[in-house]
Amino acid sequence: MNYPRKMIRPLSQLVFIFIYVACHQASAEEKAFVLEEDQLKALEEGEVIFVEPEGQNMLAAVVRIEAKPEFVWEIMLDHERVPNYVKELRESKLLETGENWKVLQHKLKMNPFLPRFEYVFREQYGPGYTIKFNRISGAFRELSGQWKLVSEKDDDHALLLYTTYVDFGWFIPRSWVKKGINKRVPKLLNAFRDEVYREAGLREAEEENP
Repeated sequence: MNYPRKMIRPLSQLVFIFIYVACHQASAEEKAFVLEEDQLKALEEGEVIFVEPEGQNMLAAVVRIEAKPEFVWEIMLDHERVPNYVKELRESKLLETGENWKVLQHKLKMNPFLPRFEYVFREQYGPGYTIKFNRISGAFRELSGQWKLVSEKDDDHALLLYTTYVDFGWFIPRSWVKKGINKRVPKLLNAFRDEVYREAGLREAEEENP
């Protein structure tokens, strides 16, 4: 469901916003990304923007979602929805679960000329609408990152920050990997936002036609 632009609350009064993310080295300190006015305007217009990553993170990207943070968080936690917005995902299996964590297995087919990537990873759910993920076994030497929602109290929208670091385990020029991720991440975040809007539209329809 694509919301009309007139529904987007203006950001013109904002000069900057801090998006706090944990360093890749798992430091207890939090770093801040500062978004400038032109970046805020781009987010208001529905674009996915890249910001300077911290630590060893290969990239960090942000998208604005016109929905209440608690609703977006509900969609983020639903692992069964992931194939709806990760188009390369062929299979997702829940292996273990705990109070604030899950262990999942994913099977990806990213390119017809590449083998299928199968790996196990752990998701940790922290305070402040944060999901951190880390590879446990399988494909890739290292895969880590996080999803984080940023919003003010009582906001009817949220900024979703996605950071990631990937090491395939064999030599691929970092520039090639980054270029590939740079193409896929906007598609990922746009697809996730579409999934939020799709579910919001379904629930609105149910309320109107119980």
